[in-house]
Amino acid sequence: MAKPKVAFYWCASCGGCEEAVLDLAEDLLTVVEAVDIILWPVAMDFKKSDVEAMDNGSIAVSFINGAVRISEQDEMMFAFGSCAHLGGIPAQAKITDINLGLT
Repeated sequence: MAKPKVAFYWCASCGGCEEAVLDLAEDLLTVVEAVDIILWPVAMDFKKSDVEAMDNGSIAVSFINGAVRISEQDEMMFAFGSCAHLGGIPAQAKITDINLGLT
């Protein structure tokens, strides 16, 4: 039976959530036994284009940390960490009147 495919993606963040995953230490090996990590740009050389080449529905869950700031990040599905959920300090950038083409 194929293992579920899991993605980790980092947007505008401090990196603390990525550190929390790495803090699993040896237990991360247990996670890798259970799932295939198919996207984790902060830890491995994966690109968005690699995921786009996959069939729709291939990824069981995407863990996103950091505030969503650009349209590419807006395409992700699952909030992981307080910045992704509530915006955190990176969200303060949106209080200006400057139009950067962000929605």
